[in-house]
Amino acid sequence: MVNENDMIEWAKKHFAEMSIGGIWMPEGSGLTYQKLEEKKWRLVRRIDNEQTLSNHDKMKVLMFDAGFMMDDKDAEVIPEPRSMEEAQIQELQMKREIAQTWADTDGTLLIDMDLENVWAEYIEDKEVMLDNGETTSVEIWAYRPTNPNTGEVVSIDPDDYHMLMGDQYFMRFCVSNYLQGMPMNDISTVQFRALSRQEMVEYIDAGNEGIGIGSKIKIHFKHGVIEDKVPPWMWGTYCEETDIKEEEE
Repeated sequence: MVNENDMIEWAKKHFAEMSIGGIWMPEGSGLTYQKLEEKKWRLVRRIDNEQTLSNHDKMKVLMFDAGFMMDDKDAEVIPEPRSMEEAQIQELQMKREIAQTWADTDGTLLIDMDLENVWAEYIEDKEVMLDNGETTSVEIWAYRPTNPNTGEVVSIDPDDYHMLMGDQYFMRFCVSNYLQGMPMNDISTVQFRALSRQEMVEYIDAGNEGIGIGSKIKIHFKHGVIEDKVPPWMWGTYCEETDIKEEEE
C-alpha cells in the first residue's frame, strides 16, 4: 500500500515537472486536467458519473496537500460512454488532445515541427528478452524532425507519432535513392500509402494496380535497383504509389 507522504512527494515532483499548458489525464480516472500556472491547475473535463466526482475530490485533496491550487468551476461534463467501443474512442480522442501539447525541452511543440514531411527512419536491430527468457530481435524505428527554433534533431517514437498525426501520415513510407548516397541534383523518391479495405475495393475496381507490402521492398530507379526496409506497421498492407519526384541533372 502506498504511504500518504510518499504520494504527496510524488505529486509535488510530478506536477512541478509538467510544463505550463500541459494536459494530464490520469489513467482510468475519467478526468482531464491542465496546468495553468506553476502552482495552479484546472479541471478541463470529466465524464458524467459518481466515480469521476469521487476521483476528482481525491485529486483536489492531493493537489492541496502538495501545494497546488485547483480550479474546477467551468469544467466540461461529458456523457458517460454507452459502450466499450465508445469508451475507447473517447479515450483515444483525449489522448490525442494530450499529444498536441507535447514539446521539446525549449518549449517548441512537436506538432509545430513540420511532421507532415517527416518519414519513419530505421535506426537499428535490438535484442529484447521475452517472458519465457528467450531473446528475439526487433527493429527500432523513429521519426526525426528538426526543431525549427534550436536546429536540434528530435527523435519521436512511432507510437507517439501515430498519436500526433493519425493514420493519414502514419500508414505511409518512402524510399529514396538520396538515402543511398545519390547526388543532390538527381534525387528520386517513391512514396507509398496503405489503403483501407474500402479503398482497396474502389482502387482495384477502377483498374488501378497497387502493391502488396512485405518487410522489404525493391524500387527501380533510373540509376538502378534499391532494396530498403519497410516499417513493421506497414507489413502486410496493400499500398498505392502516391508520389514520385525526380530532379533531372
